[in-house]
Amino acid sequence: MKTHWPNQTENKAASTAQSQSNENDRAPLGYAAVEDLSRHTSFGIGGPAEFFFTPAGRSQLIETARRCREAGLPTYALGKGTNLLVSDEGVKGAVISTAGLQNIEANDGTITADCGVGLPRLIALAEERGLSGLEPLAGIPGSLGGAIKMNAGTASRCIADVIKEITLLTPDGGVFCIGTAEADFGYRCSGLDGAIVLSATFRLLPSDRRRVAQSVRAHWQRKAEKHPTTQASAGCIFKNPPGNSAGRILDHLGLKGAVEGGARISEKHANFIINCGRAKAADVKALIRRAREAVLSVRGIILELEIEVW
Repeated sequence: MKTHWPNQTENKAASTAQSQSNENDRAPLGYAAVEDLSRHTSFGIGGPAEFFFTPAGRSQLIETARRCREAGLPTYALGKGTNLLVSDEGVKGAVISTAGLQNIEANDGTITADCGVGLPRLIALAEERGLSGLEPLAGIPGSLGGAIKMNAGTASRCIADVIKEITLLTPDGGVFCIGTAEADFGYRCSGLDGAIVLSATFRLLPSDRRRVAQSVRAHWQRKAEKHPTTQASAGCIFKNPPGNSAGRILDHLGLKGAVEGGARISEKHANFIINCGRAKAADVKALIRRAREAVLSVRGIILELEIEVW
């Protein structure tokens, strides 16, 4: 379900952000043609983007998105690309990297960070300041924007649980601050389709720094023990069916180690697909089809994708 975006006049943040954008109308927008997207995803897979932009900050991103919208270009926001499979043919339209949006600050039990900030950096600042709440997300490698759009998390916590507010760029160019109720969060999803997360503020609990650090290390270690963290992948491929585990089902069906071209289902965790070095998106898609068909045939369950596919 998509969030209903308000009109520009309904939120005063819009006019402020728009004026900031106008001050940078003539700023360079970091344009590159035919950029190889395999260089920008953790899978190491994907064809070229027709247009690729690397704005240096929020104002440039807003302006870039405006120009793309006026040119009629389909637009995609790209963070660290850790939950993404890009087709071998690439992407028609504009890909806007959020790598240049890196502001982050802690104040009175909250942390506010730009969409391009990596979760490891966000968690490190919380640990440094003795702020608790983000520890279960340790080991998730993505950027803040992507993590919020998909409501990244674990069995014990999702990122929505600690969000105070989110600042968004809506499809029509409005900039708004919303709360979690308006974001319509669900299991590995949100109602933010079409919008670009610009930043978010997290409400955290004061705690002992050593205790926070110990919790971060413990959560990271558990992920490292269970997941193929040293191999090229896009994280979990499928959402867990209600009351079950996609990885466990695939394991029971003997799919660990299954190979298509240069892609392989991980022997360590069956819900991960590994790029063995020369994998194509077509190889990954073939494994996804194979896994889905086996689970549907034997268990009668339709596995939903957790990764995003361009």
